[in-house]
Amino acid sequence: MLLAGVSAHPQNPAPLGELFPADTGSPQLQVVGTGMPVVAGSELSAGVAPARFRLNRGGQVRICPRTSVGVNSGTYGLMFSMGSGAVEVDYRMAPRSADVLLTPDLSVRAVGPGIYHFAVGVNRQGDTCFKSLPGDTSMVVLSELMGTGVYKAEPGQAVSFSGGKLNAPKPLAGDCGCPLPAPTMVASAPVPVPPKPASNGNPPIPGGAAMVANNSPTAPLPADQPGQVHIEVETPFVFNARSAAAVKPYTVARLNFSNLPNVLFLQEKVDPVVLKEMPAKVSSRDEPRAQVIAPGQKQEKKGFFGKVKGFFGSIFHH
Repeated sequence: MLLAGVSAHPQNPAPLGELFPADTGSPQLQVVGTGMPVVAGSELSAGVAPARFRLNRGGQVRICPRTSVGVNSGTYGLMFSMGSGAVEVDYRMAPRSADVLLTPDLSVRAVGPGIYHFAVGVNRQGDTCFKSLPGDTSMVVLSELMGTGVYKAEPGQAVSFSGGKLNAPKPLAGDCGCPLPAPTMVASAPVPVPPKPASNGNPPIPGGAAMVANNSPTAPLPADQPGQVHIEVETPFVFNARSAAAVKPYTVARLNFSNLPNVLFLQEKVDPVVLKEMPAKVSSRDEPRAQVIAPGQKQEKKGFFGKVKGFFGSIFHH
């Protein structure tokens, strides 16, 4: 993650340069006008990667990771201020010009004319390092802000100071400035090995081992040989439910259930029971007696009074 911020104050609207958050390693690859304008009173910050502040007058200041730098302008040049961190200065100074870089304990002054290319780093304990980088041809003057110590760093020197004091300079043991970029990994193809002929008549394979055919499904896979190339393919897998709904399913089988036996309702075959038809039983009291007529005798026709007589006779008869 790379962070680069600019907080500007409208003291001088004329920009001093441009800030490029991405350090491409070469200022020539950065097109003018594509960076963030930087005016006097701005504070520039870099994240986990270096940032580049290119000056309109020419040259640049490389801001190392986790470093914040304040920028201001004066009568004779620029003034930079920084806390813990590191910067790399790379520009040419004009005659009668001077730039100052302030750390919590020291003042680093560059006076023109001259070509300056150096690095300054400060840790949280106040230990300061100075290193002249390739192309540096001018002397840099370091002085204590709260003391009287002064040190003149010549081109080609690399020194360190403990606790922000210049009275006991030491040769620089480690590095000073921005860390080196990560090395670029370049893939190289393996050197092909000529195949060795197999003694059993099988075709040769790279590395000199003979390939033996084995059709067993439980046989282990053959071991990798030198120079053998494996191919890996990455492809996205996208599932769309709408498109899947439009696809008709395949017909696996069709069954006609009318021709199949009923296996769900199996039961024993039972002979039907038929009830015999019986005549209805009628009470003798409810049904009148049948009149017996002798052969050759005619049935007597009864009128109205005859029916009445027969009705009462039936009552008194019982």
